[in-house]
Amino acid sequence: MTTATLRVTAQSRPDPSTGAVVRLALAFAAATNGLILSPFLVAAVMTRFRLDEGTATALVSAEILGIAISCALLSHRIARAARPFTLAGVAGTIAGQALSAIAPDLVSAAAARGMTGLFEGMLFVVVASGVSQRTSTDRLWGQINLLAGGINGGILVLISALPAAWLGRWVFALLAAVVAVLAPAIRGIDAFASAQSQARSRGHALPWRPVIAIWVVTALVYGVQASQWAIAGFVGERAGLSPTTIGVLLSVSSLLGFVGAAIPSHPASHKHRLALIWAAQLAMIASIEWFFGARGGHAYFLSQFVLNSAFFVIVPFLTGMLSDVDPDGSLVARTLVVTFFAAGIGTALSGALLDRFGGTHVAHVLCVAVLAAAPFVRLALRRAAPGTVARASR
Repeated sequence: MTTATLRVTAQSRPDPSTGAVVRLALAFAAATNGLILSPFLVAAVMTRFRLDEGTATALVSAEILGIAISCALLSHRIARAARPFTLAGVAGTIAGQALSAIAPDLVSAAAARGMTGLFEGMLFVVVASGVSQRTSTDRLWGQINLLAGGINGGILVLISALPAAWLGRWVFALLAAVVAVLAPAIRGIDAFASAQSQARSRGHALPWRPVIAIWVVTALVYGVQASQWAIAGFVGERAGLSPTTIGVLLSVSSLLGFVGAAIPSHPASHKHRLALIWAAQLAMIASIEWFFGARGGHAYFLSQFVLNSAFFVIVPFLTGMLSDVDPDGSLVARTLVVTFFAAGIGTALSGALLDRFGGTHVAHVLCVAVLAAAPFVRLALRRAAPGTVARASR
């Protein structure tokens, strides 16, 4: 074994219990439901304040800004004092959602969304800290994504079935109630944070080459996902579907798509990460071409389901590779900010590309972006080889 291998082995922490994983997943669901449900939050703000889509999107984006502040600027501090930040994260998220439901004007609504994001970011950092440098990080992230995705996907389907008149306030009240129900289980997840791991890791620089390679893959995959999502309504209309049908099909495919996370959650998948990620990328490429060529609800739904499933095969593996070398969750938290930038760029470019070149050419561009990520996956795994050997030796 090399010196690097021995060091990674020494830093690995035992995997948490099944109960702990469930509690981390519940916290992850609370921390990310605003991101998963953002199209409905935009619709709610548009209905309530009678805004155009651009202004409503900007208002809801205050939540993303709040999450980014916690993840980019406060992550080390949150990891070091996980207990008070966990309590603050739960209470602040509930309060922020409740204030969003009763905010009387745009300024107070934007402030409430920013506040919600700030406290959601605290929960995200604590979850990332709870997974950092565990023995089976990709398996843990697979389980967390699978459980949290089921919760948020269920909420997504529920909201899509609600009358449009209910969206304005009740969607925020519903989210506040969900977090309040989850709060007893979330409280105390600070016990899983990696304060000892952080102390051991001081003086050891992060392996930036594989980290940057993972960031490139993450940016490309998230950018493609966001681009496709941004113009999914246009594709549905071209396929002859009504707006209501489009909303239901997208919601159900998102809920079912989280099943892709079951693959990285299986212990045997770790040895085949490269093949599984590449296979998922090929599935993304095929489903994108199928999606943009859809001429009916059947093809529209199945292609979206395959795309979402492939996406959630890839994401836990990427996050797991980061958690392998992340001393306190701050690296994974900052990577979330990278995904925000990538998703924002993808969303902005998709509309312009669609207007100029049409759906077929947009599909080709997205497929090329997914394909371009493939060599960086190999580079990340090659650079991370010592950690892989260490895990196999346990």
